[in-house]
Amino acid sequence: MVRLAINSVLRHSSMKMPVVGFGTWQIKPEDIDTALNAAIDAGYRHIDTAYRYDNEADIGRALKKMFNSGKIKREELFIVTKLPPWGNRRDDVEIWLKKSLASLQLDYVDLYLIHSPLGMEKPQDENTPVSSLGLDMEMDLIELWKGMEA
Repeated sequence: MVRLAINSVLRHSSMKMPVVGFGTWQIKPEDIDTALNAAIDAGYRHIDTAYRYDNEADIGRALKKMFNSGKIKREELFIVTKLPPWGNRRDDVEIWLKKSLASLQLDYVDLYLIHSPLGMEKPQDENTPVSSLGLDMEMDLIELWKGMEA
């Protein structure tokens, strides 16, 4: 039996994405520092998060501490975040990406994904419960993709 050790995939001529990522969904704010430090110490270099997880600001603070301490450099990590379903409109992509970048205290992410192929109605404000949002039946996936490409 031949085993292949694949620890990254080529995404671009100069960028590799680590195959195994550290997921941050449902990590409590008080546990993020410990969890991210343990992940980095264990060798994780792919961090997966999303606006929808409601913990990007805490992740950003933890990453900033690690960068400032010299524990790891930004360019050594592959960071992924995702567009929330209520942002699934061409004109909203940049708005939500900027919110994630600000929360994560980063200048860039390595991969920005559409979190869900279903659009949701826009919330009235930041305090609107997601469970109260209905589906956006007018969402145009082609236009959304064009916004992602831009």
